[in-house]
Amino acid sequence: MKKLNERSLKRGDIILTTTTDAISKAIRVATWSDISHAMIYVEDHSVIDATGDGVHARNTQRLHFEDDCSVYALRLRASLSDEQIRGICDFVRAQVGTQYSRREAISTRFGGARAWSRKQFCSRLVAQAYASVGIKLVDDPNFCSPADIKHSPALAEIPSPTISISANETKFWNERQSLPEKMAAATNAVLDGARVKNKDIQNLNDLDLHLVKYPEDDEFVCGLLETSGYLTLWRFNLEVNPWQYDLRLMNAHAARDSRMEEYCRDVVLNE
Repeated sequence: MKKLNERSLKRGDIILTTTTDAISKAIRVATWSDISHAMIYVEDHSVIDATGDGVHARNTQRLHFEDDCSVYALRLRASLSDEQIRGICDFVRAQVGTQYSRREAISTRFGGARAWSRKQFCSRLVAQAYASVGIKLVDDPNFCSPADIKHSPALAEIPSPTISISANETKFWNERQSLPEKMAAATNAVLDGARVKNKDIQNLNDLDLHLVKYPEDDEFVCGLLETSGYLTLWRFNLEVNPWQYDLRLMNAHAARDSRMEEYCRDVVLNE
């Protein structure tokens, strides 16, 4: 197995991947490509992408790929300014919770359509994020495939996008509960409930705007926040990651991570 080589990555980089799942294979066949998914690297150990569950952040330490699966990291040939990087990352963060559009993703294969919704799919999210800061990666940011992004002349491949991981490291992460996954589930529960009131709500920013216009729905939304578990996620994080709230534990955790990285590297080299 392998994972992203984060020492080679910068905020705003584009990650292209695939898996052995049937849907990934279908996308590769339809686009004559070896990749089927696109995401944006927003900070250390974090990417944001659009999947069947919608737009959400994911922990890159949990993204493990089989050795024969293609993984590319791409960067703009012309350097991004700090303002552009912030703009790209702010765009995808604002999209968190947005629904996935399988229909529009499929229509990309047939040239897209005149009209498009505010829903997302992986390559649209990436292309629109760059377009939001004035960078056109593809002809049509609203309808494009991961393969289109891969072949964009504006992008260059980053060397050594992945590193090998041991079975022990994979086992370690598979056995730990994931805060980003819990956050995604809670966010979806809130937004799915809110869409009963307003089907046009796509993300939390939309929900805020809805409450400004319809303050009488405030109690209803408060109920969604409570029943979804959104308001108590911090308790889970405090339990599994107490070091994030204690400087002494944070320093000890950093030292342990350094030793763990060295150990895993040695295990991989010796396997």
